[in-house]
Formats: sequence, structure tokens, C-alpha cells
Amino acid sequence: MAWLRLYTRSRRLPLAIVVSFGGAALIWAGWSLFSDAPDISTSLATFTVLLALAPLIPTLAGDDDSLESTAALRWPPRRALHLLAAGVVVAVPMLASRATGASFGSTGEMLRDVAGMTGLIGLSAALLGTRMAWQLPICWTVTQLIFGDPSSRGWPEALFWLVQPAGSEIATVTALVLLTAGVATYAWRVGPRRAPAEAALGQ
Repeated sequence: MAWLRLYTRSRRLPLAIVVSFGGAALIWAGWSLFSDAPDISTSLATFTVLLALAPLIPTLAGDDDSLESTAALRWPPRRALHLLAAGVVVAVPMLASRATGASFGSTGEMLRDVAGMTGLIGLSAALLGTRMAWQLPICWTVTQLIFGDPSSRGWPEALFWLVQPAGSEIATVTALVLLTAGVATYAWRVGPRRAPAEAALGQ
């Protein structure tokens, strides 16, 4: 469809996808070359999810805020699909690693982390705008890796869901809640509107 081709080009999606795949591939290749362990460490796998999602954050907003507020197009469904597709783009190479000698972890844990981080980025883009959307995921990830305890039980599993083992139902539910909230919020709002002069500088 013509609109899809124009949409992907205006959002610079092809380049962002290549960079996203390249980041995950770089971590995978480095681990394969310098480690004999079959599974990439949990902390590195978590940062890889964030690294792969980062190039896709700028694609969550276009150069013209007024265009995306027009009633001629149904933007909420398009934005929801865009965010979900970003999660799929990151999940594909990480899941593919299961067939190689260096895996990013169990399937359940990978999908949970990608889903939760995708939702968190959607929330950040909606509340802070795409320019600042990277701050919340990075702060959240660093805090969890420093203070999180994989052996914790109860409410800490929800607070530190990113470091919990794959069998944690509370962590999985938390990630799904974040994904749902992020998709819904981003679908209806894409951060503070930029001034026309500021938008022109970014083009």
C-alpha cells in the first residue's frame, strides 16, 4: 500500500531496523567469540533488549505534529501497530538466537522482557516525547539490575520484574500490563507537541 511505503520512509524505519538488528547481532557475535557459555548473561541480555529497541524510539513520531493530529487519518490504530511491530522486530533476532550456540535466554524470559520494555517505551514516548523517551527505560533497567533480586517473592517481583526468572507469573503479568498500558497510551498521545521551528530543525 502506498501509505505504508510513505509511512515507513517518513519514519526512517528501514535504517532503524537495520541498526536494531545490528546491535543485537553485535552482542551475539561478541559472546559467541569470547565465551563458551551457551546462554548470554541475564544482565547483558537485558541491555541487549534496550539496545535493540533504542534505534526504534525516534520512529515513534514524525516530523510534523500537526499532520498526525489530523482527523483525515485514524492514527491510534497505526501507532498501536507501529509500537507492537517494534517489539516484534526486537524479538525476532533474540528468539532466533535459540538455534545458535549463544542464546539470549529462555523464550519466555525474552518475550517478557521485550514486551515490558516495549510498553515502557510507549509510555515514555506518550508522556515525555520521543526525544526524551529513552530516559525512563534506561533508568528503569539500571535500577533493576543494581537493586533487583531474582530470588525475591511477592510484590518485589512486580517492582523488579525485569530480573526475575522466566517462571515468575507476577513478573510476566507486570510486563503484560506495561505493554498494554504503553500501547494504549501511545496510540492516543505522542508526547508534548513541538513548536514548528523545533520540528523543522529535526528534519
